[in-house]
Amino acid sequence: MNTNIDLNVLSLEDSIPDFEMICYQLTNAGYHLNITHVEKENDFEASIRGNEYDIILADFNLPGFDAFGALRLCREICPVVPFICVSGSIGEETAIELLKLGAVDYVIKDRPERLPFVVKRALEEAKDKVIRQRAEDALTAKMSELERFHSLTVGRELAMVELKKEVNELLKKSGQDEKYIIVG
Repeated sequence: MNTNIDLNVLSLEDSIPDFEMICYQLTNAGYHLNITHVEKENDFEASIRGNEYDIILADFNLPGFDAFGALRLCREICPVVPFICVSGSIGEETAIELLKLGAVDYVIKDRPERLPFVVKRALEEAKDKVIRQRAEDALTAKMSELERFHSLTVGRELAMVELKKEVNELLKKSGQDEKYIIVG
């Protein structure tokens, strides 16, 4: 897999060998990394508040912090950035719960070769979401414009019909013939 893509990564990882394994896997896959490494909750929160990332990789168990807390902060601060749990100790039920809460995927550290493929898929899905959201926003704006135009033109037509009826009534009262034919 040769991607040649610049990638801004936030890695929440308390193990230097595991952090190096993450860097190796992504670099070996062809990603040009700009990676921020943090180990603590306050550094993690400061990083997501102060920087923009393409993807966030988080270990599950850290001293005083875990992937659930990290995911909660991400959903609150940077909800469009894909979040992937990279852990050596995560059970299936825990992984499913993380996915239900918004994590894109998880990678077991015993199978690090999966990481580049999971990252690639997460980035593609995020890109598709952005495209879809832009299309939905454009559609909403056009629908609103159409509704305003429709209200304006239909409103004018209805007002015109009422005005013609009033003119016809006044013409009849003054002994003249109706000038306008009202259909409907």
